Amino acid sequence: MKLNKKTAGALIFTLLCLLLFFSRTIYTYNMPIITGARPGRGSLSQLEIVTGIARWAETEAIYAAAAGAVGRVFVREGDKVEEGQVLFEMDFDVAAVERRYAEIANNIRRLEADIQSTRSRLNNIREALVFDHEQAASLSGQAGLISLEINRANLAVRNAQISYEQGFQSRNDFINAQNNLLALLLRYEAEAEDLEHSLILKQIDLANLRLSRDTVAELLMDFRNNAEIKAPAAGTILKLSAERGMFFPEHAFLVSIGVGHEFIVECNISLDNNFVNPGDICDLSNANHMLKGTVWRVRPEQNNKTVSITIISEEVNDGETFEITFEKNSTASFTLVPSVAINRDNDGHFVYQIKRRRGIMGDEYYLERLNIFIGDSDHQNTSVVRGITFFDPIVLTTNKVLSSGITVSLRNPEDFFEN
Repeated sequence: MKLNKKTAGALIFTLLCLLLFFSRTIYTYNMPIITGARPGRGSLSQLEIVTGIARWAETEAIYAAAAGAVGRVFVREGDKVEEGQVLFEMDFDVAAVERRYAEIANNIRRLEADIQSTRSRLNNIREALVFDHEQAASLSGQAGLISLEINRANLAVRNAQISYEQGFQSRNDFINAQNNLLALLLRYEAEAEDLEHSLILKQIDLANLRLSRDTVAELLMDFRNNAEIKAPAAGTILKLSAERGMFFPEHAFLVSIGVGHEFIVECNISLDNNFVNPGDICDLSNANHMLKGTVWRVRPEQNNKTVSITIISEEVNDGETFEITFEKNSTASFTLVPSVAINRDNDGHFVYQIKRRRGIMGDEYYLERLNIFIGDSDHQNTSVVRGITFFDPIVLTTNKVLSSGITVSLRNPEDFFEN
């Protein structure tokens, strides 16, 4: 059978197309298959997601006003209470304190009587010492007895002087009479000084006793006022140390109550996170709640930063765990490339730039290494601060290891090159 020219030409053309197809397929079979992307201009969307636990921002703590044992307990940890609600009772040894009060009161009365006696003796001595013994009048009571004793000594001195002057007694007898008078006066002056010092000490003791009596009186009042421990404000019992029969010393911690509707959530972020600052708004969520919170403190630690967040809610409970999302868009505009497109070796960071040239099979694509310097990044893009001054395509993904200069197969050439 003979073929006409048209049929032969069609067969030859078909054969050439098949050869061209298979040649191109064989040529591109071992090439890395890449997807390209363009660098762009834009802002970074910085994101970090962490977890934190909610705690009451305001708590009220109750401490033991006086030592005593716990009686009946009416609440448990986690209970919600109202202001003035009785939480538990305290059992105090009131009888022992009343006995102590009575004993202090008796000591005060005895000491007051002793002070009065001492002051009276001191006044009598002072009055006798300053009395003019030449007067015809005389003192009464103890002051009179002391004055009489001094008068007798004075009289003995005068008589000894007269006898000495008339020669009936020696000079020694006269001097002895004078010394006896002086010794008597010095003895009473010394006694007066001792009494003054003793009076000062007794007054100090009296002041201390009165202070002790007031303290015990306040203690008795505390017993009456604290026989029932009541909630100072409406809230939730956070920690309850009081158990029936347990003894607590004075000022010991008894119970704490979370009050109000403000909570503090603390969490840790990475140390290089510089976009979370006081005043920022963040999202908090768990299975039960979706809330907005305000960052009020960022505190650097050794390996991270601790962020404190305030939230207002009537439904949140102390100890709830939240997933916290911090996200912020930068105000500046950067040259951005997808983070997955950036490579790194000993010479630094680089990207592969996609180039087109004429090859044996027509247009083909190859790669050139482009060294870059990077800046901040987010969960998707990285800013390039130096190295890219164009918007030619770069390699986004590949199925094989790449190197500079190799020929590649580009999945999406229509996004960057004209046909």
